Amino acid sequence: MSEVFEIIGMMPPWFWLAWAFLVGSFVGSFLNVVVYRLPRNCLSINKPKRSFCPSCKTQLKWNDNLPIVGWIWLRGKCRYCGVKFGMRYPAVELLTALLFTLAMWRVLFSDGNISDQPLAWLTVLHIFLIISVLLPWALIDLDLQTIPDKLTLGPLIVFIPFAADEPALNFGAIAGHEHAHLIFGWGTVWLDSLVSALVAGFAAAFGLWFIGKISNVVFAKRAAEMGGETMGFGDVKLMLLLGVMLGWPKLVAAFFIAIFVGAIFGSAQLLKKKGHFTPFGPYLTLGAVVAAIGMDRILWLWDKYMDFLKSAA
Repeated sequence: MSEVFEIIGMMPPWFWLAWAFLVGSFVGSFLNVVVYRLPRNCLSINKPKRSFCPSCKTQLKWNDNLPIVGWIWLRGKCRYCGVKFGMRYPAVELLTALLFTLAMWRVLFSDGNISDQPLAWLTVLHIFLIISVLLPWALIDLDLQTIPDKLTLGPLIVFIPFAADEPALNFGAIAGHEHAHLIFGWGTVWLDSLVSALVAGFAAAFGLWFIGKISNVVFAKRAAEMGGETMGFGDVKLMLLLGVMLGWPKLVAAFFIAIFVGAIFGSAQLLKKKGHFTPFGPYLTLGAVVAAIGMDRILWLWDKYMDFLKSAA
């Protein structure tokens, strides 16, 4: 096995970045299927195996299903009925491809070529899975303001074992913040990492649920407009998943990024008087992906901000 990773390490970085882009585009194509079919209980994700036109229900040819290229080839419309498919399909494929490429560069090549290290590839896989779960989560929440439990509780089956991979959760830590996600300080590091992630998830879920209940009282009028709840329970379950995915430091970073971005877009929405409800899930997804890929940049900015406050005091 070591010889295999030695060969991998000798491959030029551009090869693996191109590979990540290609894989990400195909994953993005599958995520489009998940977003369309999963909330519709009458449809199966794997039947029919090929995508079909939502309008005329005709199955598309294999070359029409090629990520990004297929949409361009068809000029964004069904070859059979002429109905436009919309920009979301290639946009999701391109976004997933770019995020996969960025994740691979950040883990394997940003600080030197470590592609010959097996644990580094496990970290890459971990981030790929985070992106692949959270993107459809955000899009379905944006469309329907509800999330199937299959996308929230189902992924726990994968991410609970991954939480034992301490280097993956520690990725992005900088000097002075190493292994901060380990809560208990046990000698068995993998067990400490696993239990710490579970505790972070349950604590975050309870905290968001509690905040939601307080908001129902403080913003009673807004709660009534939103059906009685200012915070959807899907977001609470997402916090459980995020805690297990990320560990508590990245979860905290993700939460505050979500609040900051959500406040900006929510305020703009109110000023334009285009409704009062903005799903929180997409903002949590943005925060989680940023934290998973760029936690060291977040910590660097935080340290600079604290140094500025100290100098100004």
